[in-house]
Amino acid sequence: MEMYTKNYPFTNIADMMLSNPMGRAEHEPLFIDAHTGESITLFHLRRMVGSIHFGLNKLGLKKGDTVCLYSPNNHDIFDVQINMAPIYIGVMSAGMTISPANTSYVTSELQRQLEVSEAKILISHPNNLDTAFEAAAAAGLPRSNIFSVIHDPKKRVPIWSDILIDYNEPELSPIKLTHDESVNTTAYLCFSSGTTGNSKGVMTSHYNCIAMVQESNTFSGIFADPSVKKIIAGVIPLYHFSGIHRVFNVGIAQGATTIIVEKYSVTTVCEVIQRFKVTDLPSAPPIIIHLVNNPKVDKYNLSSLRTLTCGSAPIAPSVVTRFHEKFNHAALLQGYGMTEVSPAITYQLPSFARPDSVGRLVPMMKAKIVDENGNELGNNEAGELLVKGPNVMLGYKDDNESTANAIDKDNWLHTGDILKRDEEGNYYIVDRIKELIKYKGFQVAPVELESILMQCPYVADAGVIGVYDEAQGTELPLAFVVLPESYKSQSNSLPEKINIWVDKRVANHKRLRGGVRIIDEIPKNPAGKILRKNMKRIYEKQQKELFGDRVSKL
Repeated sequence: MEMYTKNYPFTNIADMMLSNPMGRAEHEPLFIDAHTGESITLFHLRRMVGSIHFGLNKLGLKKGDTVCLYSPNNHDIFDVQINMAPIYIGVMSAGMTISPANTSYVTSELQRQLEVSEAKILISHPNNLDTAFEAAAAAGLPRSNIFSVIHDPKKRVPIWSDILIDYNEPELSPIKLTHDESVNTTAYLCFSSGTTGNSKGVMTSHYNCIAMVQESNTFSGIFADPSVKKIIAGVIPLYHFSGIHRVFNVGIAQGATTIIVEKYSVTTVCEVIQRFKVTDLPSAPPIIIHLVNNPKVDKYNLSSLRTLTCGSAPIAPSVVTRFHEKFNHAALLQGYGMTEVSPAITYQLPSFARPDSVGRLVPMMKAKIVDENGNELGNNEAGELLVKGPNVMLGYKDDNESTANAIDKDNWLHTGDILKRDEEGNYYIVDRIKELIKYKGFQVAPVELESILMQCPYVADAGVIGVYDEAQGTELPLAFVVLPESYKSQSNSLPEKINIWVDKRVANHKRLRGGVRIIDEIPKNPAGKILRKNMKRIYEKQQKELFGDRVSKL
């Protein structure tokens, strides 16, 4: 792995978060629970983190050990979401690794994460404890090492705070790492979505996180004016690295106050924005679409909003245009990245925001676009994006083969995404390599067709997959669409109309020869990325219902 030599003021991400670089008041809320109004101040956070650090050591955990957190995004009482911050930061303060688990995981998936992460402790929500017990038993984790994130009504395990927090004991400061230790010590072990196979443990170092925050904040000018008050609505799941980065790593370092939202709905978010005068909304494409299309949004005063960031999937330019028409006081800034880059590769600033672009390269990174043979391409030529920089992961834990496939001998991370770059340095997503549909030798990009479909008046949301036609010996593009409420009564006639509408706007080989099918919801992960595997399962189920065992291959 390439060694980066730039020195930052901090070597432990927990130390950076608690250092108060923006000079905020010690007793000003860092986190506010939208449901209860309760809060955690910087003063309180420091005390909790110091006590957790000591408590982990007292339990016998040491530097390099892993703590797994398995708690849902919604909660029954205050302690669940708002106490994630001290747990995360306390673990990293001690030089240990925090590994948040996707709360939709079934037993086998959680078992895999526990085994790969080699977790010493599992902190779970009571509602998840049955799955936690089964997964832990299969992974060889003793039940005595499982704690509840809030009080368990059945009293099966103790609550984490009773074990890890004791203000009568010393409160420890974040451990100091050397530069080399910062580069090579894993802070977060998040697991990839697994949309291309088994989920993998992405090792994100302290240095990865610090470089990402420091360079991005300096580039965006956030440190230039400490008087600018940021109030963030925290709606992105905190087991997803984009949520971790935006709410914890960046939010705390920027001196923001984050409003923790218990469960996403467009009305809940609007109520929170209006009540707390939210200025910044980290979001995903479905949230943007809801804000643009849902008539209930018009009931709320959202004038405090200054910035909405979106980086989990491309947004149709038509949606961006409609957003700016409706919210002309706010900037919608798109970006692009993945967990493997901690998590950003490109992002926009208002000065160069384009509706069809995902922005420009973050300042500390290098990038090139290559063809299938690895030859570097020029401007406006589409190929796979390769990147390198201090924010690129250490690798996949205990998976040298996958790491070698992702990061080549020259330390270029192969993103698996097809992009192009214009003369001004703006990047544009074309598609994922493995998601390309091959129609009679022609490559068809699902993302491109989805972008076109999102401009159709009969379509509220869309997803495209390739289905294999044995008679023609080729894949055919097929679209699943969600109808707007006003058109649902015409569902029988609209597939044909949508197909005709698309035919007029695409090349011959891009036509939806697989058809158009109406469903209630496009399957997506919590970050808003379309789950094409799930759409293919829906297709297979529909085919079996229609034709029995005589189904088309995918």
